Amino acid sequence: MLHNRHFLFLWFVNIATTLAIELFTITVLVTIYEQTESTLQAVGTMVARTMPAFLLGPVAGVLVDRFPRKNLLISMDLVRVLLVGVAIWFLQGGGKVPIVGIYLILTGLSVADVFHRPARLSLIPSLVAYKQLVRANSFILASNQIMVAISYMVGGWLILAVPLRQIALGVVILFTMAALTAMLIPVSEHQEAGDTDASERESFWKSSVSGWNYLRQHPIARPLTIMETVEHLPHAIWTGALLLAFTIKALQGDASDWGYQVTSYFTGMILGSLGALAISDWLRRCPGRIIVVNACASGLLTLAFASSQTVWAAVAWTFAFGPPNAIRDVVQDSLLQGTVEEGQLGRVYATREMLRNAVFMFAGIFFAWLSDFVPIRMIYVVGGIIYMLTGFYALGSKALRESKMNPGMNKEYCG
Repeated sequence: MLHNRHFLFLWFVNIATTLAIELFTITVLVTIYEQTESTLQAVGTMVARTMPAFLLGPVAGVLVDRFPRKNLLISMDLVRVLLVGVAIWFLQGGGKVPIVGIYLILTGLSVADVFHRPARLSLIPSLVAYKQLVRANSFILASNQIMVAISYMVGGWLILAVPLRQIALGVVILFTMAALTAMLIPVSEHQEAGDTDASERESFWKSSVSGWNYLRQHPIARPLTIMETVEHLPHAIWTGALLLAFTIKALQGDASDWGYQVTSYFTGMILGSLGALAISDWLRRCPGRIIVVNACASGLLTLAFASSQTVWAAVAWTFAFGPPNAIRDVVQDSLLQGTVEEGQLGRVYATREMLRNAVFMFAGIFFAWLSDFVPIRMIYVVGGIIYMLTGFYALGSKALRESKMNPGMNKEYCG
């Protein structure tokens, strides 16, 4: 992958935007929690990030398949430069952070990401060879997790040492670098013209409906999307605010102990992503079975985490989550890219993001509210049970369980 200059441009866009949005969100989350001492208001940062995907997913999918994806990357990063610039203006005073205003900025950044994320994921198959898809996704996921880990490790320290306004200025620089790098991504005229011409033969509404119908009839994308959507119910218990509440209420820890757990998880994710590079050929042969095993493993690990009595036990369990989750994410993205038509990929990705984020947002709010009335450990027990149920669902889908990644053979099974 390191010899593919075109892919490296996309890789840099990915890590720059990931670092920028995560660093900004984490420092804002910590600031709001310290200012209000409210888990629910801190969860508001998660709502601001997930609601746009719920509302705009179908629109984003059609546009990603209708217009050149490279141009979407550039324009969305420039929009985010403008939005963070507004945030810098909001933060001119030395007093409290304007919470509603920051929520609006985070919402705007998420709106841009609704278009940016499916566009960059859909570009991968046009920049790398088919047999390199698993390696490419592993490489990008490992880099993403490193950026998120850096954001958590550095963000907590930065917000204590540096005003939020100066952090926002650094975020502007990162988004600007991403936009400039996206301009260097070469996408063949044939590929972009083919997607555009196909989209222009349909109205916007028909294009949106055809995307839904395609997903509904696809033997692999449909069960995979259903499974991932349901999985985002228990995913919501791992939001920063709820994990912080678990650390304080169940483990009698503090914010630094919360940081250890988050860092441990992302360390495991990084190692898992790198491991996926080493076994990419095996992952490509039978991805469905890996997805099933991982869902069941997530349930067992969540139940084990819920029983943690010390911070260091929790740190160990969060680390154990990392490798299988990283391998699952690589496999799921590669499976979609390898079995879905390129002209439909943007709509499939956007629809998946819409459904996942809708469930994640409402579940996050519900669990944050519930944490005021029931023991926080019980919430994690419920999450573990739901993970197990998604594993049984995947096991019951023959198309997903026995799926392979072969070009043009979406219904071929693992023997």
